Amino acid sequence: MDDLGAPLPELSRLAEQRLPLLHKLAESMELSSLALARNDAEAIARGAARQAELCRQWSCLESELRRQTGRRPLARPDEARGNSMEMKSERLGRLQAEWEMLEARIRHLARVHGSLLRHLERSLAILHRVVDSCAPAYKLDPIPLRTEVRVGAAE
Repeated sequence: MDDLGAPLPELSRLAEQRLPLLHKLAESMELSSLALARNDAEAIARGAARQAELCRQWSCLESELRRQTGRRPLARPDEARGNSMEMKSERLGRLQAEWEMLEARIRHLARVHGSLLRHLERSLAILHRVVDSCAPAYKLDPIPLRTEVRVGAAE
């Protein structure tokens, strides 16, 4: 971000908000994985709503970052130099490492979610076949039973 013009603090603040947001998303996905494994429908729904909100926040944050970077002029090369370049480089290295760790964690959690959802889908398909196979035993005859009343003939 050193090549962007002022004010860099606003851009840095926006960029740094991404990591806590990813942490929250990963935590929510872990909780949802447990809910999926327990077949806890209410917790699954809460987790899905939470993740949708986090994704909405992510989109807003990324849009704001694109908007901010799009209207900033490029800084002159001599403005980017200074004794704090090493500190910025170290900080960027740490941020990059954390970003990659979170990225791997979220990918793993997404694979776990997919696997659990496929398992639940197979279980539901089995249950559906069982219900279908039992349906004829519990199905009412569409022709209602008729009671015939015979009036005896007078003898």
